[in-house]
Amino acid sequence: MISRPGKLSLLIGLQILIISFSSALSPDDLSSSAHDLPLSLSGAVFMDDDADGFRSANETGLANLTVRLMQDGAMKASALTDRQGRYIFANLSPGSYRLEADPVAGSSQTAPGGGYYAVTLADKPGSGLDFGFSSSSRLQAAGPLREHPIMRPAPEEAALWASGYSASAKAVIRPETAAMLAAAPSASFSLLDQLQYHPTERDQGMCGNCWAWAGTGVMEIDYARQMNQSDRFSIQFLDSSYNSGCGSNAACCGGWLDNLADFYRTKKMIVPWSNANAHYQDGSRGCGGCSAVPAKKISTSPNYKVSSISTSRIATQGIPQEQAIANIKGVLRQGKAIWFGYFLPDALSWNGFREFWGGKPEDAIWEPDNACGRTYSYQSGGGHAVLCLGYNDTDPQNSYWIMLNSWGTTAGRPSGLFQVAMDMNYNCSYPGLGYAFYWMTLDMSYGSSQNSAPQTPAPLKGPTQGSAAKLLSYTTTSTDADGDQLYFTFDWGDGASSKTPLSASSMAMANHIWKRKGTYQVKAMATDSNGDSSGWSEPFSVSIGGSSTVNSPPNKPSTPAGISNGLAGMSYAFIGYATDPNRDALFYTYDWGDGQTTNTDLRTAGLSARASHAWPEAGVYSVRVKATD
Repeated sequence: MISRPGKLSLLIGLQILIISFSSALSPDDLSSSAHDLPLSLSGAVFMDDDADGFRSANETGLANLTVRLMQDGAMKASALTDRQGRYIFANLSPGSYRLEADPVAGSSQTAPGGGYYAVTLADKPGSGLDFGFSSSSRLQAAGPLREHPIMRPAPEEAALWASGYSASAKAVIRPETAAMLAAAPSASFSLLDQLQYHPTERDQGMCGNCWAWAGTGVMEIDYARQMNQSDRFSIQFLDSSYNSGCGSNAACCGGWLDNLADFYRTKKMIVPWSNANAHYQDGSRGCGGCSAVPAKKISTSPNYKVSSISTSRIATQGIPQEQAIANIKGVLRQGKAIWFGYFLPDALSWNGFREFWGGKPEDAIWEPDNACGRTYSYQSGGGHAVLCLGYNDTDPQNSYWIMLNSWGTTAGRPSGLFQVAMDMNYNCSYPGLGYAFYWMTLDMSYGSSQNSAPQTPAPLKGPTQGSAAKLLSYTTTSTDADGDQLYFTFDWGDGASSKTPLSASSMAMANHIWKRKGTYQVKAMATDSNGDSSGWSEPFSVSIGGSSTVNSPPNKPSTPAGISNGLAGMSYAFIGYATDPNRDALFYTYDWGDGQTTNTDLRTAGLSARASHAWPEAGVYSVRVKATD
């Protein structure tokens, strides 16, 4: 039984799943594709005690709160959270969804920052979709006291970053851009409207991946400029995949724009934030541990193709201030955002910046060069990277660069922005380190936004003749120009079809049993992870003769073996088996008692077959299994 509080017909207050078993055969034809993807959306509603927008291990879940599943503006379903604050929407079809949670009296929502989750389901279930709530008084107290991570590279790594900057190509500023700036040097300019973001969600938390946030912002604005399409790109995809997502070289331990370019040069794709499990979840992770979600759980469908990516430096070091300013303006005016990496030499200077960030409003101007000439400490000094989006020099006495941080928001910074003095020492340096400031951008090109359908599968390979009630196997191959994963549909010519699981393999195999003699035309079709399908392959003729023996039905299956107690929303496995008088291969249909069924693959008679299921609601369920030859 799975119980749910508030239903008098169920056990009140329990979250225990008690399942009764039955091996009785149903006379009805229980049907469900063996390869239907188990798509779901799940998470928790929790009390965000420290008001940081991330769930810590000691923060409790909130029970009996309503979470709504929306699609195309209409509510598809709702769920009450259990005693641990958990909820799940199971057995969903691929598509785009929105998750909302009812407000909590006397509290403000801290997660997600936009107030809801927008999720695209394609090939992976979505999890970790948590809603946080904190009291208003705690929210006010939490801001100024919050600590933020900084990057602390070893001397060798800092030198490597600096040499990478020097080796990068110089950013190109078109002559017409330079002429425009020379003719009208004073202006207010910003690329912020090209960026999709929720200020409270743009928060790296305790993870030292500021370099990835700033670099991803450069990519987002560049994609909007070139492709005329804005979207949020996943930070979590990089976090979970970069250096396997674990250890002292993981994304949370710091990095440089070159590292981001190398990553995407290898991956060749950008994953949207809205993909299943691609939203940011590493806010409570620090350097040395593992990412909150394994890379294999993040859906990469859909994605944006990256054809090329490289870094370029904006010349600011070793040149006059006026030229450095003109170079930065020139890149911004060409529609490209800038990755600004800066170092502060010691704890004193970092405390000063933290006080500026936490205690000043967004129109305050920070002077980053106050510590120039001080000796750099590799113990208390460090670096940070932010996104430069524009400038305002209409007031010559208060000219500034517009910077977007990845430290969330404060009471005085509702947009997560800060201003940096334009009249600064661009040649600032520290003994023991070198230059303090690095201005860089990305040069990128993208694959076609038009998805290409897979190639028509090759002619099938397999037996051209067989007997009724006997298992036959067939294979085919196809390729996809975009490198997308594929699944194959086999049409057996007798009104039945089979689908293979989504896979990176270009080859597929499927089995079938024809029940009657005759000649059948078998064909296959490939479908990619974006839903585009090829044409059908050439028909492959299979002649089926009559069975040499009278077919008998399988024997009654064993009682399915599995747990008898569990939790709603958790997946549990069950095992059953049956024998067949004719030794035919069998597939098994599990009826879960909640209107859902699962078909297994064909198995040799007498061998056990396993199937798994998650019950989304509390209740008493009878699990039944039947065998078909």
